[in-house]
Amino acid sequence: MNFPQQLARFRRRQRAGRLAAWLLATAGGAIAVLLVLMALDLQLAWESPSRILVVKIAAALIAIAAITAFIVVIRLSRQRAATLADDALGSPRRPVAAALAVDPGTADTPLGKFLAKRSLDEAASALARLPAKQALPWPWLRRAGGALCLVLIGAAVFRSASPLPFATALDRMVHPDADIPPWSRLRFTLDPAQPSVLYGGDLLVTCTLDGDHIDKPVECLLRQPGSNEVLRLPAARESANRFSRKLDAVTRPVEVAFACGKARSRWLPVEILLQPNVLAGALEITPPVYTGLPTNRGPLDSNEISVPEGSAVVLELTSNRPLGAATLTFTPARTGTTDPAPVETAGETSGHTARFAFTAGRSGKLSIVIRDVRGTPSAKPSELALKMLPDQPPVIDLTSPPPLLLATPKTKIPVEASATDDLGLSRIQLVRTLSGFRDRSLAVAKGLVKTREYGVHDGLDLAKLGLQPGQTIELFLEASDYNPSLLGQGTSGISRIQIISEDDYAARLRAKTTLKQFSARFQAVARAREEARKALEELEKAAGNPEAAEKARQDALEANRKAAELMEKLGGDFPVFEAEKRLQALAREAAGPFKQNTDDLAKLDPKASAPAQREAVRQMLERLDKPQPKMEEAQKDAATIAEAGRLLEMAAKFHQIYETQQSLVKRIGTIAKEIAQGDDQNKRLLGSLADTQQKNREALEEFVRELEKRSATIQDPQLQEFKESALAFAQHLRLADPGSVMDAASKHARDGASNDAFTNAEMARSQLESLMQGEDGFPKACQGKAPKFSIPRPDVNQTMQQMLEGLMSQNPGTTPNQKTGGGGMGAGGTGPTGSAEPGYALSDLPVLGPDRLQFDPASLGGSANGDARSTRPVKGLPTTTETGTIKPTESRTGDSGGPTPEAVPAIYREAVKRYFSGE
Repeated sequence: MNFPQQLARFRRRQRAGRLAAWLLATAGGAIAVLLVLMALDLQLAWESPSRILVVKIAAALIAIAAITAFIVVIRLSRQRAATLADDALGSPRRPVAAALAVDPGTADTPLGKFLAKRSLDEAASALARLPAKQALPWPWLRRAGGALCLVLIGAAVFRSASPLPFATALDRMVHPDADIPPWSRLRFTLDPAQPSVLYGGDLLVTCTLDGDHIDKPVECLLRQPGSNEVLRLPAARESANRFSRKLDAVTRPVEVAFACGKARSRWLPVEILLQPNVLAGALEITPPVYTGLPTNRGPLDSNEISVPEGSAVVLELTSNRPLGAATLTFTPARTGTTDPAPVETAGETSGHTARFAFTAGRSGKLSIVIRDVRGTPSAKPSELALKMLPDQPPVIDLTSPPPLLLATPKTKIPVEASATDDLGLSRIQLVRTLSGFRDRSLAVAKGLVKTREYGVHDGLDLAKLGLQPGQTIELFLEASDYNPSLLGQGTSGISRIQIISEDDYAARLRAKTTLKQFSARFQAVARAREEARKALEELEKAAGNPEAAEKARQDALEANRKAAELMEKLGGDFPVFEAEKRLQALAREAAGPFKQNTDDLAKLDPKASAPAQREAVRQMLERLDKPQPKMEEAQKDAATIAEAGRLLEMAAKFHQIYETQQSLVKRIGTIAKEIAQGDDQNKRLLGSLADTQQKNREALEEFVRELEKRSATIQDPQLQEFKESALAFAQHLRLADPGSVMDAASKHARDGASNDAFTNAEMARSQLESLMQGEDGFPKACQGKAPKFSIPRPDVNQTMQQMLEGLMSQNPGTTPNQKTGGGGMGAGGTGPTGSAEPGYALSDLPVLGPDRLQFDPASLGGSANGDARSTRPVKGLPTTTETGTIKPTESRTGDSGGPTPEAVPAIYREAVKRYFSGE
């Protein structure tokens, strides 16, 4: 027999027995673990997630133990099998183990081979005779079978003793993911057994407990389907064993159960009974075509729909239920005493959506009722407010010209305006009106497309209209939109332009021109010529040096170009003084040499010979010297005028003091009459009038000092007679001493003696008036009559008269106790108390006329008192003469806009404010 085959058969029988024992042991262990888990579940009452986790852990542990045991069982070596076979044979010789150790192939002699072969045959025979049942591992089988029996007996006893807990625990462990409540002696009965609630409604769930005494709180458990998160809510106790819980506003699927301690009922799903409700809305608004607005689509995010009048509206509502019908009821807004009739419209339904299409023509209320496919209506109608957005007329603001403007007949008026419309402008036109003629309109913007804002920048040339001084033309702008009802018209405020003559315009400019500004014009001409001449002299010195000559040529070219440009501008400038007309003619005459020099300098070769360059420069200098005598004579006359103007300014100041005193006399006299008649209501004003009288007296003292000071500085021989007249006037003023009478008037006014105050004030006024009655130079000037100077040129004397007239109409904007040296040529008024305050007259209105150059005296040097003959070296002219040019579209110093509030007496400010604001 073959020994290896017999040994292999024995090993197979051993392994089969061991596997059987392994199966029994594994079964017993699994049952034992199950019984332990069942016992623990009865105590701990695990929920489904915990049970699933515990079962998985237990199964994993059993699987690990079974796999480990299987490996041990299946591993059986030949040596171990030989040992087990000898144990089963019971032979002391251990034939199987001995045969396993013999290898006939290793015997060296025939006897050794024989003995080895015989040993193998005997062991094979012994294994062949061994019965099959003795080849099984009976100890293993007995231990495994016994353990299984013990576990089964325990399970049987458990089941017999507690059949219901056993069955419940077994079911919960076998089906850990099933909704099986833990075993309890309590019995839960829920009402309703199949709970249901309307969407968003309330649900009352009750639970009746049967069984042992209830010694723990009863709770209502809630969870979302498929969720392990449980919400525990306290339950209300209705009786000894009846509990309830109200679920508010149920809108989502939910499962409900009741629990008492570890005991729990089954989870009952709550059915949501849905009514058709509006969940969302979408809106499509198509405005009328004339508005040019695009179609607007978006969600319905409020209870109000605001649309342009006449828009096509498409309203889509989405429901929580499939819809079968929908109705929209429109109730117009109440406009009279009768209630408007509602209008019903059937909508189109498709699936969960209801669609309504209508044209918005009136404001009102929309009420929508939807029904699902079963005909169930919504709980309440959905209500929306429909609001019409009317097409507002355009709004146009005319910023230029102002409400009232003065202009000369040939002025170009800048027209500035801004127009806005809520939907879009179509055209803007300028309308002008003249008394006795029909309105004339001119389109300034037409064919506008989708333009909500438009700025008008245009002008009106009065020269083309043929207007005459004294006439008044009215201007306003009209703006239209695209509303087909033709109601979209808007107009601006009216601007009234009063036409004045150029002489009146010049008089107004003279009233705004200072002595320094008058002199600066002549100084600018002298400065320009001097700079051009110095530049040519430097070029003459640099002749022969190409580099230096080129630099000097460029400087001379720039200086002559600027001078030529200045002369041309002055030649076409608007003169306001008679002396400026002579300067204007001289400037036109001088422009030619400067232009010729500019052309020659542009062609001059800096590399030419020095004699040739010097000769060319000498010719240029000779050109500049030809008009120089006349120019110097004009500048000398201008200096004389400016010097005389300083004394004329003092004459205007004295006239202002006299006017203030006259106003005080009138005011104090009025109060004295009222007091004499028993009315002392205005007696309290005497104190303020006393202050004004004192200020006027201080202004008079300052006038005397300033007049003597200015008279002493007069050096021009032609003005000596005027100077002596001014000094004599100051001496007479000191001798008359009206200041002492003014002091007495001030004292009596403070004391309340109105009659005495009036008498002294009148006496002071009379003294001032008598001082102006003289026929010599300065008293005559105080009356507003310019003295006749011994100057052979008529334009100088005429300029003096013009200057005095400007000074007499001066508005320095100072009170009597302030200095007025160097002020403008305008006149101040008197305030309500008789004090000299800034007045508001027609001269304060904005005025437009021919362009006039303005020069800054500070940039041209000069003494502090404006003496043109004692000027310091100047800094230079502007880069271009346009820098100092007033354009009709630019702001003018003192001539643009209305008066400032401070420039208007207090009692007139509100009226002036209303006038300029268009109210």
